[in-house]
Amino acid sequence: VLNTYKTSYEKNFKQEVSTFGGHVWDAVLLIAEAVKISGSAEPAAIRDGLEKAKNIFGTAGEFNLSADDHNGLTDEAFVMVKITNGDWQMIK
Repeated sequence: VLNTYKTSYEKNFKQEVSTFGGHVWDAVLLIAEAVKISGSAEPAAIRDGLEKAKNIFGTAGEFNLSADDHNGLTDEAFVMVKITNGDWQMIK
């Protein structure tokens, strides 16, 4: 998913990707899935569809939303990193 997004973005916009564009990509994927699930683009139908969206793979991870979980990502989707000598290091 990340490589497809990166390649497509850089080809179309002639610049490197950013995290912010990835968030928009994920949002559009989720809205499209919600409309598909609900069969409507009305706001309430989109909300209801989002709450049923499962196994949606975006740039931030795998989204599984519900009425109780509007984030849809597990803790494993979030890591703390620091950059040391120009390289990423995970903070545990």
